[in-house]
Amino acid sequence: MAFRKMTLPAFPPRLWSLAGYPGSGKSTFAARMRGPMAVVDADHRFTEVLDMVQKEVYSLSDNAADNVSPEAITRLLVENMPGSDVKTIVVDSLTAIITPLVVQAMLDNDNGKNTNMVASFKTKALAMRQLQDAVTRWGSDVLWIYHLMDARNGKAKEITRASVSQTELARLTRSINMQLQIVEEGGKKGIHIVWARRGRSGLTLWDESGSWENMPERIEEAVYGGLSRAEQDQIEKGEPEVFPNAETAVSWAFEQGAFESLEHARNAYKKLKTDRQPQSAREMAAFWISDVQARMTNMTLQTATEQLEQTEAPF
Repeated sequence: MAFRKMTLPAFPPRLWSLAGYPGSGKSTFAARMRGPMAVVDADHRFTEVLDMVQKEVYSLSDNAADNVSPEAITRLLVENMPGSDVKTIVVDSLTAIITPLVVQAMLDNDNGKNTNMVASFKTKALAMRQLQDAVTRWGSDVLWIYHLMDARNGKAKEITRASVSQTELARLTRSINMQLQIVEEGGKKGIHIVWARRGRSGLTLWDESGSWENMPERIEEAVYGGLSRAEQDQIEKGEPEVFPNAETAVSWAFEQGAFESLEHARNAYKKLKTDRQPQSAREMAAFWISDVQARMTNMTLQTATEQLEQTEAPF
């Protein structure tokens, strides 16, 4: 087969995450993505929205257990994606895949099976990496879905929390270019653009159809419309004035090369927040960017010193 000429796409690929409460319409939104699509149906509910998908929907496996096993998901995608016409891979949901691994690690810790509680979560970290590699390697659009839940923070204040840990979400941020969240107000539902790597963030688009009709296209136009490639590059490479959440801040710092691991970055972020007690998200962003810049400067100086020591002639 002859090579195909590459063309410049109008918008970046749809490498998106979508968070929302149970029953808020996450699977319905997924049905509006480009088809044909392959669905990792970990929540076992995607058949409820099949009639909304414009093209074919391929099931990862008829075996329910395969849809929650990172190893099985990897194997089945490797077997079936090459040569397929799949335009979008939907992971519905990441919560159902990761949560059992977290619960098992906690049970093993409680039962004394693990002598190192930090190392006990290594399986979860490796599973997340394996899952990301398996899903994102094909050049298709990807929609990662996870749940939101009500919780209380250390001051007993009610908050909204993701069902996946900040560390996992920081890892996920490296594989996506947009974070979306379903919001509700006055009986209406909308999509809030929490973060966009190369476009406008902080927007909310309200659904007039009741079923997210044309919402992916509306999101792309709102986030990227009118922005030149140079302007998109500037947004991606620039220093944010504010981070929408901790996982985005941690992922950004790791991508700058300031930390050896996401865990190291997360712990540094938490310590900085505790020590400096910022009064706003904007102030925390300023503290964090300054801290990361200082780390980068120290790393550059250390590298230069080591190189100088290696080149000096011995006496």
